[in-house]
Amino acid sequence: MDPTVSAIIATFNRAALLPNAINSVLNQTFTDFELLVVDNGSTDSTRSVVESYKDNRIVYIINERPSGSCAAPRNIGIARAKGRYLAFLDDDDIWYPGKLQFCMAEAERHPEAVLVCHAQNVVLNGSILRKNTCGPWISDMHKRLLYEGNCLGPGSVVIKKGPLADIGGFDTREEYLGCDDYDLWIRLAAKGEVFHFVDEALAEFRITGLNYSAIDPYHPARVAEMVKDNIAGYEGKGRISGKGRERLGLLYFQAARTLHKSGRLKDALSYYSKALNCGYSGLRRILKEILDYKVLSKRKRV
Repeated sequence: MDPTVSAIIATFNRAALLPNAINSVLNQTFTDFELLVVDNGSTDSTRSVVESYKDNRIVYIINERPSGSCAAPRNIGIARAKGRYLAFLDDDDIWYPGKLQFCMAEAERHPEAVLVCHAQNVVLNGSILRKNTCGPWISDMHKRLLYEGNCLGPGSVVIKKGPLADIGGFDTREEYLGCDDYDLWIRLAAKGEVFHFVDEALAEFRITGLNYSAIDPYHPARVAEMVKDNIAGYEGKGRISGKGRERLGLLYFQAARTLHKSGRLKDALSYYSKALNCGYSGLRRILKEILDYKVLSKRKRV
């Protein structure tokens, strides 16, 4: 008999951290699951770590065409999954033992929902820094995601396989690297799918210093471009609306700041310019940051 849930861990060169993630799945109080560990081309001891587990619920899969993000290995997991529900876990994070049991109970109580999304504790060196909550649900979730920002995370959801497969899973384009999950929620919401949110923290997002969104200075820029694509597709006009321009102006400014701070001035100036072209109201802030950067650069040369 097929399992109810397919847990999917996409992993790459995290042999030292991966056992924590695997153990957190195996320790679930809800036991009707399979665990698909999709190796995205690891060159360390990942394979031997996974194969050291003698649990027939674990399936080790190698991505024959390794990619730069989790999107492709997650899609491989979706295609191989036997469960009616899917649950994703990053290889450096963990679930609490009651996660699946709680989420499946909520899914039964809310059959209209395509997914159940819970809160996560953000943890550094074993200490909880804060609780990241998700949601809330509103009737027009599509507009909320487009114009107000992301309010879900892949490690926080248990989702029905059918609707996810119907929209083609995660977008694997390089320009969506690291924000493919946000794009996925937007596309699901565009179809009118219902999301159910709960406030319980059922997992940990662990700050390891290797978290992709934190170490890649181009991540905010990719988020901005992905949101632009989705807003343009939704509005279907030659010119993006004022509300869309306001949203993009802020995203472009955030991208510029991150690039600016990482020393990529040319790219930062490009995104400052995009922010200004969108009518971003923080003009003084932009000019001050550019001026401060130039003064600092001049002092370093001296």
